[in-house]
This record gives sequence, C-alpha cells and structure tokens, in this order.
Amino acid sequence: MVRINTGKSKVPEEKKKVVGSVRKTQLVTTFGSGSIVDMPGYSVIMAGTNLWNSWSRILHEPNLEKMLKVSYFKEPFVSESENNEPQPDIPAFRFPYYHFCPDEKCGKLMPYWVFGDDNTCSDGHSKKKIVPSRFVVACTNGHLEDFPYDWWVHYGNISDCPAEKRDGILRIEFSDKTSGLDSIVIKCTACGKTRSMAGCFSKDAMNGYSCHGRRPWLGRRKEFSDPVKCTAHVRALQRGASNIYFSITASALTIPPWSTKIQQEIDDKWENIKPILDNNPSEETLKAVALAVFQPFLATGICTLEELIEEIKKRYGSFDESEYTKQNLLEDEYRVFCSGNYNRPEDVQFRIERTVVPQFLEDYLEDVILVKRLREVLALRGFRRISPEQPDLQDERFEGYHLTKDCVPLSDTDLNWLPAIDLLGEGIFIRLKEEALKKWEVNTADDYVPMGARLQSSNVGCDNFSARYVLLHTLAHLLIRQLTFECGYSGASIKERIYSTYPGSNVRMAGILLYTSSSDSDGSLGGLVRNGHTDAFELIFRNMLQEASWCSSDPVCIESKAQGYDSLNYAACHACALLPETCCEMRNCLLDRASVVGTIEKRDKGFFGPLLVDRS
Repeated sequence: MVRINTGKSKVPEEKKKVVGSVRKTQLVTTFGSGSIVDMPGYSVIMAGTNLWNSWSRILHEPNLEKMLKVSYFKEPFVSESENNEPQPDIPAFRFPYYHFCPDEKCGKLMPYWVFGDDNTCSDGHSKKKIVPSRFVVACTNGHLEDFPYDWWVHYGNISDCPAEKRDGILRIEFSDKTSGLDSIVIKCTACGKTRSMAGCFSKDAMNGYSCHGRRPWLGRRKEFSDPVKCTAHVRALQRGASNIYFSITASALTIPPWSTKIQQEIDDKWENIKPILDNNPSEETLKAVALAVFQPFLATGICTLEELIEEIKKRYGSFDESEYTKQNLLEDEYRVFCSGNYNRPEDVQFRIERTVVPQFLEDYLEDVILVKRLREVLALRGFRRISPEQPDLQDERFEGYHLTKDCVPLSDTDLNWLPAIDLLGEGIFIRLKEEALKKWEVNTADDYVPMGARLQSSNVGCDNFSARYVLLHTLAHLLIRQLTFECGYSGASIKERIYSTYPGSNVRMAGILLYTSSSDSDGSLGGLVRNGHTDAFELIFRNMLQEASWCSSDPVCIESKAQGYDSLNYAACHACALLPETCCEMRNCLLDRASVVGTIEKRDKGFFGPLLVDRS
C-alpha cells in the first residue's frame, strides 16, 4: 500500500498528515494524478507528478520509453514505516475546498480553512465534523474547480447581492420530503435568495459560467491555474462520478532482446552508465566502467565482460532518433511471438513455448503459443475528464485553447519520466492462418464498411480497423469468457492484446494474446498456460464455439448491425460477447459475433462457421 500525504506544497503552510492508502496499481489507473479520492475523513485530489519525491524506484522498458519519448519510468514510492507518522510517499491536496456543516441548525457552506484547524464547525449546537461538498465543475480540457454555489444561488447575477455581506453567508439545507437534487437547497443569508440543486447536471445548466482554468492537483495558488485561457464548456459533476477522471495509459511487453538476465542487470545500473556512454568513451574506458559497475554480476559467470559490453552497446544503440509508434511496438511483439522459441533459463522476463494446434483447428490456426512468463510495464500518460476519448480539437469549445497532447499532462512542467508499474503474468498467444483469413476477408470486407464509417465520426480511435480486426477482437472476447469458467481467473483479470495488420504495412498480423498480469511477486497461478495445452485448448475452443453460436438475445442480437457505444458493434451484447472494461483495449467496441460463428441461417459467414456446419 502507498500512503497518501495531504498538505499544501508551495501554498500557505499546513501540517501534512497521512490520510489513507491505495495500491500502487491504482496510482497509474484509477487514482492517478488529478483524480479525486475519498479517504477516511478527507476528500483529496492526487498531486501532480512534479511533486512526487525523488526516492521512487526507477523502471526501464526500452520499447515503451521510445514510444512515449521518456528516459525512464518511476514506480510510486512506498515507505517501509508501519506507523502512522507522515512519510514521503505520494502527496495529495484537500479537494473540494468547499465543505459544509451537517448540523441542520447551522449548514454553513464555505472553504474548509475558514472553519478552523480542527476540521469541525464550532457554530452549531454540537461540534460536528465538516463534510466535503458533493459537487464540482469540470471541462473537457481537464480543468476542475469547486461548484460555484454563489453564482448558482444568484442565478448568475452575483452583483445583486450586497458586496459587503457576501463572505461566509451561504447555507445548505436538506429536505426530507424528497431524495432528489431538489431536496438540496442553497441559501444566501445576505440577500435571502434560495435555489435547489435540481437541474445542475443538465448539459446547459452552467451556461454563462466561464472556466477559470483551475488545476487543483498542482496546488491552490492562482499561479497554478492554466495560463492559457480556456473557453471550453463546463459541466457540473459529483466528486465521486466515474466520468470525472479517465486515466490514459500505455503498456508494453518486455520482449527479447531486452528480457534476458543480462539486460535486466543493465536496467538496474543504467542510470550510472548512460551518462558515460553519452560522452562516447573509448573501448578501454568502457571496459573499466563495466568492471567497476558490474563486478558482482560478472562474478556469477552468467556472461563474459565482452558479452556484457556488447549488450550495453545494443541497449544504447536502440535509442535512435527515428519515430517509434504503437504500430512499431505491436509489430515487434508479434514477430517475437511468432518465433515461438524463447524458453531458456536466461529469458527471465519472457518465456514462450509452441504447442500443437488441435487437429480440428489445423485449417484455421497457425500457432498456439504458451506464454509461460511475461512482464508488462503499464505507464500513465495523462488523463481526461467528462469523456474518455480524445476531444475533437476542431470543436468550437476549444477555440482559443489548443491542447498540445491528446490528454491532460500530469504535471505543470515537462518531465523526462512518467509514473508506471511493472506487472508479471502468463498467457496464451493464438495466430490465425493468413491464407484462410484472406479468403474470409474477401467474402466479408464489405459487411464492415458501415461500422468503419461510424468509427470515423466517433471519438473511439482504432488506427488498424478492418474486418480482420473485428474478427480477432471478437474471438478474444469469446475465448476470455470461456476461459473464466476453466482457468480459475475472474473475467476482469484476463486481458487482451490484439495484433492486426495496419494499413499500408508489410507486416501481416493476425494474432491475439490473452494474458493476465499483476504486481504480485509471482504474478501467475499457472491456470491460463495449462489451458493452452492441446487437449485442454481443444475442449475450451469447442465449448466457446458452441456457446457463441447462440445468444439468449437471439435472433435480435445476431441480426443487429448497430449496437453499443456509437453503434460500433454488430452482434455483441452483455449476454454473449461484452467483457469488463478492464479486459478490453477498445472499450467493448468493434465486435461482431457473426464474424466468428456466422449467422443462424449462414454459418459459413463466420471464420469458424464451417466447424459448426460440419457438426450439425
């Protein structure tokens, strides 16, 4: 667990205190920088990464570093102290600032620091703990601030209220006549105006209120607000709403040549040797440095000095200036999986073994690979608010404000690192036969033109969309659903990685990786790999086809050509193909069960449909 410290950095001094703890994995997913977290007694917003301490463990993953253009990654720091004293773990700020007194005879609504230092209200008949406000406002540019109660209660005309009486005059009242938002009433004691919170969540409720560009995860002072004027439309949200924070992550598998024991040792010492390599040292100097830095490792006899230096040069030479994209990363991973022969003792972070394809699938599958060990590095790039997808920068809301990235950065300065965690796990890699797949594509490509057209007008991004991608994606979902009954893992713990050909690329990809990974020391129960062996895999695949051939929502589901988010699914619903969103790389979009098993009348429209025809 990572302890969360709250206090004010670069703002008026306030004693820091440990207010709670979260898992390390949550700090790069659910509760990353800029997210609101409810702790026991406090509501806090996680601080920007520029405020993290310098003792965090450094992680390396060469391919992911190239893709994200950073020098390294930092794992959230965990102190070893078991007591409740403040420790330099992960900082946070109290937010929302507005709190209220729950005493019905008081109901004061104002910033928490006005109540005093003891977190209680002394004006009521009993000293009660103040409660953080339920409401905040945010915009799609990522800005966040307290709900403007004074603006709301005065219907946007604050000037109507006497200026000399405005401070500390808001009250909140709760009615027991209804449980809706109209039961929450805001009252201005200076001018007597009242207004319930009914309608505050509607799309146009905040019309007339301008975004102030506030970034409370950086601090409370005015200079921490965005220096660029924001003209985006603000929306009222509950502080615990799921759409207040969407983490934007990227991940990569550690593959050969970076997965060996030698490269792992180089990772641990990279910060010591890279500055020397930057100065283009002579061969003698490099040997002397290697002997000094890696002496204990060389003493183990795992490699010679010459082999170590060759690996160091290989690592340093991998960081060229060429563009390295997600396409390059996936193609590199796909090539390694297709080789199917990394199962040596020195392959400490990546071990795979080819197994025999079941006989009844020989015309459809090229390979089934047992992934006995893998390492995944998951990095947090930034976040978004209100919508999880990349904003349309041509939207009129963004006039005068230009995002430089596709998500909100985690800090107010450019850093050469990102927060990340490394995960260990296992999996099964499946590759389809290219010849059979091409034949299926010729017969069905036109069927997915409407889906592709809707994708172009949607914020869902898929650079390698095709009929092939739909088939691979749907097959992954159906197999994950079946594997949850067989391998002992829950449905939410098995993830997919789709390898589908990119437009214009000469690397033909047709594979799926079904894997599980966790931050635990073992990271694997072995159940997934066992189900990749020939006999077990054949049974699972046969059962999957049988289950997928009929859905409880058929014939409506199988005949559908527009389901799900932005109508980006065909035959796919919660009864047959959808998964928890932690499993899916495409937010449960671009799915069609008919691509795998065909329709009820035409089984041969599915890639594996002929297998069902033969069995009937």
